[in-house]
Amino acid sequence: MKSILSVEKRCEELINSYGESLLINVNPNIKFFDKVLSNEELAIRKDKNKHIISIIENLIRKNHIYDNLVKKGYFFIICDTDGYVVKLIYDEQLKNYFDALHFTEGISMRLKDCGTNAINLAIKTNKQVEINGKDHYCRLFSNWYCTAAPIIDYYSEEIIAYIDMSVVNKSYNKLRNTILSNISNYIEEIIMYRHEIYATINSRLSLSDKLILTYLANSLNRKEIIKEMNISEATLRRYIEKLKIKLKAQNDIVLILNAINAGILDTYGNIL
Repeated sequence: MKSILSVEKRCEELINSYGESLLINVNPNIKFFDKVLSNEELAIRKDKNKHIISIIENLIRKNHIYDNLVKKGYFFIICDTDGYVVKLIYDEQLKNYFDALHFTEGISMRLKDCGTNAINLAIKTNKQVEINGKDHYCRLFSNWYCTAAPIIDYYSEEIIAYIDMSVVNKSYNKLRNTILSNISNYIEEIIMYRHEIYATINSRLSLSDKLILTYLANSLNRKEIIKEMNISEATLRRYIEKLKIKLKAQNDIVLILNAINAGILDTYGNIL
């Protein structure tokens, strides 16, 4: 389990972060996020992190406990290793609030752009970090209650992203640390599993195999796939039967789900 840093006023890491914010003249009274990537740069970073985005989005949206948290006002922030937001998962009830703050995908959570917060402290300490309300440096976060954690790829032995679970104007939830720990640990297990499965399966899949999987995932019927690939119906049937054996699937739906779980497709049916 990751080391957890609960940030309070006397915490050395918080004092140091405040000092750094002061030294680089971060304005504690900023009212909205003003450092944001261009659409082109955001698209590049999202594509680079699409694997981890797919895992997290799939987990949160399909787990009724986490999805229920989102409906209650919690939101999840996925940042790349540079501290830029590449994915936001939230309920529409927060849209107007986020719009007023200019809080959107592509904004920077780096200390130099918005002062001390859970994400940049997680980046600095390589720990899971909890920080509450006015313990943030900027008033921008004065009613935010946040927990952030690094996501570690133990296969490559490096941090590949950061995830933050936050809520606005709600009382302290003592389970917040445990919830995010469970989420990050599960994500890391999936990443390791995918490395193992992908290495085994991917070496046995041809480009045609992968194209058939993505066509099936995007709801093309057999006739449409035959036309797209310029193959016969019998050839397509042989491809699909072999794919079901390789991915241990009994039908097309399980075939696609297993391809997603193995890291061959993302949740939108695109080849990873």
